[in-house]
Amino acid sequence: MKKIAFNWVIGSLMIVLLLAGCSNGESASSEGDGQEYTIKFAHVVSPSTAKGKAAEKFGELIEKRTDGQIKVEVYPDSQLGSDREIIEQMQSGTVQMNAPFTGVLPTFVKEFEVFDLPFLFENRDHAFKATNGKLGDILGKKLESQGMHLLGFWDGGFKHLTNSIHPIETPKDMNQLKMRVSQSPLLISQFQAVHAGGVSIDFSELYTALQTGTVDGQENPLSNIVSKKFYEVQDYLTLSSHGYMAYPLVISSKFYQKLPEELQAAVDEVSKEVTEWQWEESKRDEEAYLKKLNKTDIQINELSPEQKAAFKDAMSSVYNEFNKLDGSKELLNAVDQ
Repeated sequence: MKKIAFNWVIGSLMIVLLLAGCSNGESASSEGDGQEYTIKFAHVVSPSTAKGKAAEKFGELIEKRTDGQIKVEVYPDSQLGSDREIIEQMQSGTVQMNAPFTGVLPTFVKEFEVFDLPFLFENRDHAFKATNGKLGDILGKKLESQGMHLLGFWDGGFKHLTNSIHPIETPKDMNQLKMRVSQSPLLISQFQAVHAGGVSIDFSELYTALQTGTVDGQENPLSNIVSKKFYEVQDYLTLSSHGYMAYPLVISSKFYQKLPEELQAAVDEVSKEVTEWQWEESKRDEEAYLKKLNKTDIQINELSPEQKAAFKDAMSSVYNEFNKLDGSKELLNAVDQ
């Protein structure tokens, strides 16, 4: 009888300990799975642009797909600084996401100068295939060394020229014009090749610079020309499609690696979905932007294929400069793969 009682006590203790162990494991697992993460997504353009809308859409979808485990705070319109400043904040850990203009990235990853080459892509489809394909893969690996994980490339559209002096139809029309550029040396060389001056001015200060005559003109996609109302302080718009603006969607590598695998997968999935949506939205918006510009006082002309060829030839020296960069051949080959 005593032996049975003893065995019963031991058995009961084992059950209690087993249940306690299971309880502690489930509690820890539940606590880990339920941890919340906050992403600060900062960018420099208007919320009304395709990029601005895509940032909001990313936030909405990722919160929904993760049942609120990942929350997104979007800071548009340079609220947290310029693209360069936002990238530096990503590196310090105070901001987690951005979709910067490629023109500021050569400071961090020299190979991003490939986007500053004139007439690099034939059309939007060509740009999508390259940026979200082989070219994007190469550049994504380079970004990791700067603490950024690439999630995709968003479409910024083809760049066009505006100025307040005269219509631009030939390379000679660029002579002596003071044109705003970002910090990229190749963009400065692009304008120097057609005897125009390249002046580096932050995007957030561009409207004032155009208004005061600090610069005569600038290059940007229609999305920025319309959303920032550059047509108010510029008299001429040349549809040149001479350059392309891409927005790499990046997240802090340190933040991304801390996420559980299932949340990383959610970020990847939503990023891919929003990227495809953003490209379509950008295309639709561009058509609307052109209609709006046609109702303003800005004078619009479009370069013919022959006129574009003349500009491409005049700016060819920029490729010679780019070819001095290690790995330039691989990057150019990736553009057409």
